[in-house]
Amino acid sequence: MHVTEFLARTNRRNRDSQINFKVQQRLGECLQDLENRRRKLALLLHREERRLDEEREELLKLRVDAAQNARIEWIQMALIKNEQAEQELLKQKQQQRELENSEEHRHLETKQILLDSKQAQLYQIEERRERRRRAANMDKVWQLN
Repeated sequence: MHVTEFLARTNRRNRDSQINFKVQQRLGECLQDLENRRRKLALLLHREERRLDEEREELLKLRVDAAQNARIEWIQMALIKNEQAEQELLKQKQQQRELENSEEHRHLETKQILLDSKQAQLYQIEERRERRRRAANMDKVWQLN
């Protein structure tokens, strides 16, 4: 029985060894497949991350460009407004110079100066009369006492 036992044991060992080999081989294939899947997923994730970074960068660039364009537009509008205000001021000054240089304006200005001086003289005359009247009233009061 030794020989049959030996053969049975050997067959069993061979069979166990073959099963073990096939399990190990299948396990290796599964691990290889798993590693391939991991690599593919990592590559996909890396590509997706790069794409998202590029999109984010593009959005930021667009925002910066829009902000810069808005600032440039605001500055241009401010310059235009300043230029218009300056032109208006120059126009008003020119009109004023023309008015001041006109004969009619000089005549009216001279007339106004004369009127002002006459009114001042009249005011002074009235003040003198009032002072004299008060002085006369005071004299009368003193004389009555």
